[in-house]
Amino acid sequence: MYTYEQIKQLAAEQFGWAVETRRQLHRIPEPGYREEKTKALIRQKLEEIGAAYEAPEGGWICAYIDGGKPGKVTALRADFDALPITEPEGCPFRSEHDGYMHACGHDMHTAIMLSAARLLKGLQDGFCGGCLLMFEPAEETEGGAKPMAESGMMERYHVDRVYGLHVMPRLVVGEVETRPLTLNASTDSVEIVVNGTGSHGAYPENGYDAIVCAGQLITALQAIVSRNVSPLETAVLTIGTIHGGSASNIICDSVRMTGTLRCADRTLRQKLISRIEETCRGVGIAYRCEAKATVTEGYSALVNVPEHAQRVLRIASGMYGKDKALVKDAPSMGGEDFSYFLDHAPGAFFHVGCSSDRQHIGAPLHSKDFCPDERAMETGIAMETALIITE
Repeated sequence: MYTYEQIKQLAAEQFGWAVETRRQLHRIPEPGYREEKTKALIRQKLEEIGAAYEAPEGGWICAYIDGGKPGKVTALRADFDALPITEPEGCPFRSEHDGYMHACGHDMHTAIMLSAARLLKGLQDGFCGGCLLMFEPAEETEGGAKPMAESGMMERYHVDRVYGLHVMPRLVVGEVETRPLTLNASTDSVEIVVNGTGSHGAYPENGYDAIVCAGQLITALQAIVSRNVSPLETAVLTIGTIHGGSASNIICDSVRMTGTLRCADRTLRQKLISRIEETCRGVGIAYRCEAKATVTEGYSALVNVPEHAQRVLRIASGMYGKDKALVKDAPSMGGEDFSYFLDHAPGAFFHVGCSSDRQHIGAPLHSKDFCPDERAMETGIAMETALIITE
């Protein structure tokens, strides 16, 4: 059995290799399902480590490391796609792909998991159970976790539990954060089409104005959350785009709006979808238009299994101190497709601090100025390793 101090020391020994790997990945950011250079580098690193892997046509990569003794199989996940953001000048390992940047830390996630794999290979036959490493494409776009989870991969490797991490700039290096139950909201897309009847702008009585109907509809939709959701629950409905009309002197006959619905509870999610549809129909009738809402399912809410969230916190507390093991006070309205893996095995998702100190909290995720402290990777390597080789 390894102590937390031994695990921290083993993680520290991987840090230089992790930095080198992360910087190689940072130079070649690629969008979802087009990560060819990235996948080639991951395969190269796995071969260097000596870890056998699979790379099916779905675009993901998985590798398995056997501890050599009976025990639980733990799955880890790292995403590896990048964002369509132009990186500013100045970084010595700046993106070589114009218009793309690892602005969400996925280069770090991948380097952390590869480094944990390298550490585990050094311990092979020295720990119980096994580890399935799941490298996921397209987390930022189509949700690469869904086809991975539905492929039967986790069942094939008899996964008992699954964990994932995300670097977090509002936390300091050494801090680890999670929460039991809901950590991230569901992310559904909303499209609303309002059809009226056009006419000359000077004779509004001859038409049914889709713009006026849409304006009233936006106001009515804003009341759904404020008057249908308890203040103790969490939901967001945002209308982000509106398009309609062709000229200043024509009564508009059609308007299209799009938005997003975020919910931290699955039952509430269905209730709000129904209220959106009812509100559109009712306001449309009132203005003699037809207003139809289409809600397209996005990522499900990420709901941590309490005992596994507590396990993350217990390990973080033992490794870094109770003051560094943080319980997030409320779910995030941001999406995270790790939820699909939790449909196939119990587990938890957690955050690892990547800002240097409390006085220098870095730029947020998805920002061109995002510049994480690479020491966060040492924390990530230690946490992932401890989640595999300790109970």
